[in-house]
Amino acid sequence: MLQGRAVLIDLRNETSVAGIINVSDGHMTCELTQAVFIDRNGEHHAFDNFMVRNRMIRLLHVPADLDIGAELLQQQKHRKRVGQAKTKAKPTFKQKRAEERHKETLEHVTKLKNVKST
Repeated sequence: MLQGRAVLIDLRNETSVAGIINVSDGHMTCELTQAVFIDRNGEHHAFDNFMVRNRMIRLLHVPADLDIGAELLQQQKHRKRVGQAKTKAKPTFKQKRAEERHKETLEHVTKLKNVKST
């Protein structure tokens, strides 16, 4: 979603880095190109490549021209389509047991509501 876009990332150690996201993974580890590291004193240090580990990120500033809501909906729809293909697999014992307990809980809640309403 943000690959190829210029971003500003605030880090946990009161520093920041700005650059173009080249690679990012599902854990938010980002590799930036044409990066500028801004230290605590406000000094700028240029880097060709800069990697930010996920646990160091405090805040990622999303570009103003990006409609993040629409992007997230698109990602969610794509993941649902991918997930639907996997539903043909046989459920495990743990999944069956969880589903049975969920149904029992729903039945119990329904009975309690009926008792309270009468």
